[in-house]
Amino acid sequence: MKKSVAVSLVVLGIVSIICAGFGLYYNISTISVSFSGAFDKLTQEHRLSHFYAAFYAMSSICILFYLLLLLCGVYFIRHKIRYVPLFVVVLLMEIIYFFAIGGFGWHLGDISQSIAGATGIANGGLMAQFFILFPLWGSVLAIWAKKQNQKSI
Repeated sequence: MKKSVAVSLVVLGIVSIICAGFGLYYNISTISVSFSGAFDKLTQEHRLSHFYAAFYAMSSICILFYLLLLLCGVYFIRHKIRYVPLFVVVLLMEIIYFFAIGGFGWHLGDISQSIAGATGIANGGLMAQFFILFPLWGSVLAIWAKKQNQKSI
């Protein structure tokens, strides 16, 4: 394996693990807060009858993304290039998911207010990745590393 490919994989691995760790910490924290009843006043004042269902569904999806990102990150640090397709799919699904919530979820009739209310709280862990544009440059770097590795074989 070329040194540039190995370095790229380690960078991707470290950033993936950091982003996944932040996301897991964020979602575990918000779920813990929800168990304490801290969102009850919000849901009652704004009549968000489906808030908790939307919050837990979106949090579960995000946690799945973080666990897959963590898995890919660990394998990238170990120079396992075969996880690039999974990694790219996860990043692509995060982008689709994020825009689908705003594009469709906020316009679903009775439950749209609950989805809109839960969006920021449940999806906040994704912001670390989106702030550094990780889904864009991470997927490009991963695909480049895979192609470079195939050329050297």
